[in-house]
Amino acid sequence: MVSESKRVQSIVEIFAQKKIKHIVFSPGSRNAPLIISFTNDKRFNCISIVDERSASFYALGIALELKQPVAICCTSGSASLNYSSAISEAFYQGIPLIVITTDRPPEWINHGEGQSIEQIGIYNKITHSSFPIPIGEEKEDIWFTQRQVNEAINNSIEHKTSVHINIPFREPLYKTQQKSILTPKIITKISTKNEIKKEDLTFFVNKWNNTKKILILCGQSNKNEKLNYILEQISYAENVAIFTESTSNLYARSFIPCIDRVITSIEENEDYAPDLLITIGGAIISKKIKTFLRGVTELEHWSINEQNKTEDTYQKLNYVIPLNANYFFRSIFPLINIEKESYYKNTWLKKHQLTSSNHDTFMSQSIWSDLKAFDIIYNTLPEKCNLHLGNSSPVRYMQLFNQIASVYYYSNRGVSGIDGSTSTMCGIASVNNRLNILISGDLSFVYDINSLWNNHLTSNIRVIVINNSGGGIFRLIPGPAETNALEDFFEVGNNANIKALTDAHNINYYKAEDAVTLERVLPTFYNEQDNNRPAVLEIVTPNQINAETLKDYFNALLK
Repeated sequence: MVSESKRVQSIVEIFAQKKIKHIVFSPGSRNAPLIISFTNDKRFNCISIVDERSASFYALGIALELKQPVAICCTSGSASLNYSSAISEAFYQGIPLIVITTDRPPEWINHGEGQSIEQIGIYNKITHSSFPIPIGEEKEDIWFTQRQVNEAINNSIEHKTSVHINIPFREPLYKTQQKSILTPKIITKISTKNEIKKEDLTFFVNKWNNTKKILILCGQSNKNEKLNYILEQISYAENVAIFTESTSNLYARSFIPCIDRVITSIEENEDYAPDLLITIGGAIISKKIKTFLRGVTELEHWSINEQNKTEDTYQKLNYVIPLNANYFFRSIFPLINIEKESYYKNTWLKKHQLTSSNHDTFMSQSIWSDLKAFDIIYNTLPEKCNLHLGNSSPVRYMQLFNQIASVYYYSNRGVSGIDGSTSTMCGIASVNNRLNILISGDLSFVYDINSLWNNHLTSNIRVIVINNSGGGIFRLIPGPAETNALEDFFEVGNNANIKALTDAHNINYYKAEDAVTLERVLPTFYNEQDNNRPAVLEIVTPNQINAETLKDYFNALLK
């Protein structure tokens, strides 16, 4: 069965021809025509998730894993506002979502009709482009609908970003017929390859070869073996230091991970300051490296990003290079002087080696705390797992531990919100077979508890909840701890019963309140196979000790 509407028939067929397979619906009446037609078409994988916020993060996870657009679709009114958090994360992380909101007829907007708000342009600041669909069924309306939907999907595919399609419907909403009678026009956009001009390449090569101190800073990205390989070749140059974070998913022995650990230990010495900064990838977690680079007086910055963004994060931006990073480095590598004499790389590597040794010494003697819990988790992670890091303490703690080459690191660092980490992980887990482990704070877990209100959860989901009574990050960052509002308005102790929440959703539950128990329970937790269901492990830590332990840790790095 399909909708009688020629507009709906056009939309469904264009989605199919454009190979948009996954659509996450949230139930409603206004989007009924789309639900009926898409769910009755075997070319689509349709998923129903009630909570729009969770549904949109779930779809974001699928799009992130598959690297292709995923659609979300909701009813009219406030339902559309619940998509905003995930859309903003997708926009700033470069993840393609096709956001479909259904709407009341335009003549009823702002005239007392239920579930109606101004939806056209509602996401203008957090999507690449918006496409209002006409409400009529005349020839010109169908032509305009087809043009708008083609352009929306083409934009999402080409720019790897989110787009918004707003579709109004008049009642009746449930009229159907047996077979589609319409074949819509398909508009295909031909992709072309960005290349660097010979004269520009020569310009950058000359600058590179005349620079003694080059720092390549790698932000958030998916695993990329080709990029990893060419950067490893470049890292053998003595004048190049390559910094990585866990979420960059880049690893080599000659790279320098654990940026916060290394930066904390350096003296005020010009030897550490680069002359040239090259950035690739997305968000950088380390506030310490941002502060350090902003303080360098003479610094040239090249930003290599396919999105052609002008982001002056370090206040030193000189060149935006809108290219794939792998292509840029492969173009420049045969022409650079790999033998150039410099002490720069070794200066940083010595600090990395020293802090690694001090880290190991401290962790071997550390008392029970958040940091110790992370140490135990880190040392027991299964091979080739997906490790999802919640905001805001978990992702920062994990940056203190060396990357594991076989692990795939994920985190919602586009806007760094705590609101959808579990839902995103569930979406990713639904389309791969690896074990997916999320480390979440207790507030973040409870905030996204509707992620478990989902009939599509898979057995490869493991959630580790660090229960430090909520808001532990506010004891770690400067400011909140010096106010009288720390416990009531920043930390906001979490009194939720984690076990009761997991029981309510039929999720297997484990608990650890000390190091011995955690070490004993983790292997069983990872290998949980009971009832073919996900599992949650609650780790209870002392919130007042956690901050002091971390301060002691950073002091120990200086020895």
